[in-house]
Amino acid sequence: VALWVLTGAVFYYLIDNCRTVDGQEVCGWTFAESFYYSVQCGLSIGFGLLSETKEASRFYSIIHILAGSSVIAGCLSWFASRTLERHMKSLNDHESKLARFAHACHTDGYEGFNMLEMRDLLVKYPQFMADFVYKIEQDHDKVTEIMEKFETAPKGARETLAIQTLQRVHQEHGIFKGHGVNIDDIMKIHEESRTILRYVRSFVIQNSSLLMVWGFWLFWILLGAVFASFTCEWSFIKGLYFAVAALSTAGLQSVCEGETPVIFTAFYCLVGVPAFGVALGTCAGVIVDRSAAKQNEEKMHMKITETELSFAQHVLNHPPDAKIALSDYIEIQLLRTGAVDRETLESLKEEFEKLDENKDGFLTRDVAMKGHEHKVMKHKPKVTEASV
Repeated sequence: VALWVLTGAVFYYLIDNCRTVDGQEVCGWTFAESFYYSVQCGLSIGFGLLSETKEASRFYSIIHILAGSSVIAGCLSWFASRTLERHMKSLNDHESKLARFAHACHTDGYEGFNMLEMRDLLVKYPQFMADFVYKIEQDHDKVTEIMEKFETAPKGARETLAIQTLQRVHQEHGIFKGHGVNIDDIMKIHEESRTILRYVRSFVIQNSSLLMVWGFWLFWILLGAVFASFTCEWSFIKGLYFAVAALSTAGLQSVCEGETPVIFTAFYCLVGVPAFGVALGTCAGVIVDRSAAKQNEEKMHMKITETELSFAQHVLNHPPDAKIALSDYIEIQLLRTGAVDRETLESLKEEFEKLDENKDGFLTRDVAMKGHEHKVMKHKPKVTEASV
């Protein structure tokens, strides 16, 4: 981006475009004006404060504008990929802690923890102990008082207090009936115990990207409006008009003449135009995501047609009259809702077959988590003194 802007600034500075000042033709722009024009031309704003008079300059501007469009597209693509990574994270921090604890205990946390496992969980992660205390007391002040004693107590005393709390919760709410207490139960209790501050914090964390983008965008508009109002001696409305028109590339109001205003406007647009696009893109993304989720929900509840079933069975390599297992049903629904395509499923099957060294249709937990890293480590030759 810096190379693109500076190259344009140097070119416009050396090309000697002319303009009329007080009835006289003056050729050559200052470097500040050239830098300003490089940005506003490259971002297709077109304020109109300066105009080109040389054919060579106009030809270069065509290339400069196309390159600028690519810069904006690159910024938007980068942000979109970052947003996608955030949405693809399936577990929040608390659920990840529970999953890691279950793995360390060699148990299925989504099936259920027994009393002793729950005791150890509450001792290791006091925030969950606080959730269970709130389930009993329904008073955050009481929870704070109990947790102060719990966190300063020795391990044996904490284990005893955890068992007593679990027994009370079971007596009053029957949480250990059937499968025991699973991760979903714990997360539900955690949600019920949240204070207003927790709700706000959770909302901020879940929507951090959106809030950060829109917050910065509003700040940037206000910055441009205030600067233009004071520097050019405009009303605040006119300054705001300049800021919004500049960031949206409408270019309806050029900044006043002078070294400081044109340099500020160059940097202002260079940062603000991509930010404006990203802000609008996030808003559109929220709308599209909700619409897509609703359409997928409708598709999943629609009757599977004969055509869809035949195609899915072809992909799954099943005969027409074969029974459909749960895994097959999930694949069929993923295909018909457009969540995956045929090539992706085939790639996943190939990947599974490569990792399935025993060819029995199963992977161990470690192999599934480490993937090809497991195979690389397994076949990596050991370094011995002789080989060294």
